[in-house]
Amino acid sequence: MEKDVIDLGTLKIPTLFRRYFVPTLFGMLSISAVTAIDGIFVGHGVGSDGIAAINIYVPLLMIFQGFGLMAGVGCSVVASIHLSRGKEKAARLNITQALLFVTLVTLLCSALLMLFPRRFALLLGSSEHLLPLVVGYLSWFTPALVFQLWTAVGLFIIR
Repeated sequence: MEKDVIDLGTLKIPTLFRRYFVPTLFGMLSISAVTAIDGIFVGHGVGSDGIAAINIYVPLLMIFQGFGLMAGVGCSVVASIHLSRGKEKAARLNITQALLFVTLVTLLCSALLMLFPRRFALLLGSSEHLLPLVVGYLSWFTPALVFQLWTAVGLFIIR
């Protein structure tokens, strides 16, 4: 277990960079893979209209993802400062607050999206032709947004 500890005070910068870069890279790739794999399956199953429906919804997904990454970066910095001062309880509290905040905001926004899917689909730029596909995609993917944001925040908390 001792060999897995990262000593920030004595390790050289290139070693630290590698130890943080590789897990972060794989974490970001796994988050991005959801959109790519989703597009592949929908493209093969539904066709070009399905891809168009996904591309109408993806900007909303990216806004939520950016919000989750922002909360994760902020909370990890604050938690690291608390940990460096020996305040483990304060660090844990900050992490809990970040996860709770992201969860509440996402659930509130998801509830609005689920209550008015047609209106949001039109607001995002859907045509009448694509509206059923966009609403269907929105109705299936929106409940998973909270889990997407937990992975975005967790990516930074774990490091």
